[in-house]
Amino acid sequence: MKIKTTLLIAVAVGVMAGWTATVRAQDGAAEAAAPKKTTLMDLIKGGGWAMWPLGTLSFAMIAMATVNYQKINSKNLIPPETLGLLKAAAKDQDVQKVYDLASSVPSLFTNALAAGLRKINPDDPVGSKPLVENAISEAVAREESQFGFWINFLSLISAVSPMVGLLGTVSGMIGAFQKIGAGGMGKPEVLAGDIGQALITTATGLIIAIPAMFFFFMFRNSLNRIIQKAEGEFSIILDNLTGSGVGFEEEE
Repeated sequence: MKIKTTLLIAVAVGVMAGWTATVRAQDGAAEAAAPKKTTLMDLIKGGGWAMWPLGTLSFAMIAMATVNYQKINSKNLIPPETLGLLKAAAKDQDVQKVYDLASSVPSLFTNALAAGLRKINPDDPVGSKPLVENAISEAVAREESQFGFWINFLSLISAVSPMVGLLGTVSGMIGAFQKIGAGGMGKPEVLAGDIGQALITTATGLIIAIPAMFFFFMFRNSLNRIIQKAEGEFSIILDNLTGSGVGFEEEE
């Protein structure tokens, strides 16, 4: 958890640092005779219209990373205290207690387990085990889809940001060529604004896309690992509950 927190803070700082870096990329060519310190507002103005959607995407990326950080962690999806109680009740083969515990604490693990236990036959728990396992698998798939919905926003941001930046680049180059066509070939100061817009928007789009893609894969892999762990815990509980296997405690 501490590693995720550090990475989240580091990437958020990196995005802001990237915005600052793009400021230095625009060195005041339009006012070479009297250079001045470029502010963030100057950067936004220099990048043109594309900086506004890019700014929105940067805040959306940080917001989605924060949301996924809060949602996708082992403690939330597989509550350790509840898991211990479920294992104890399963060893006693108390189906009703296991179901009540699973229903009382909403999470990915307990929701799926409760859905499976609705299919169990108290008179033939071993025979109904395949039905329980299928119901759990379907419930896990639904839960994974819900969490994946938020993760996929990061993938969308990583794909859209460079495209918006490229569109801003094309817009800036069109403006530069229009000024060249109007007789500005020998006046670089006339072209500096459009060329600066082209460079700034490209850099900003990449600065947003790179950490968004990083977060996407980080949270996707984290969710996959948690689901794999949940599958192992489901097997332990069902084996103990139905008496169809040898119960064992996961090694710490």
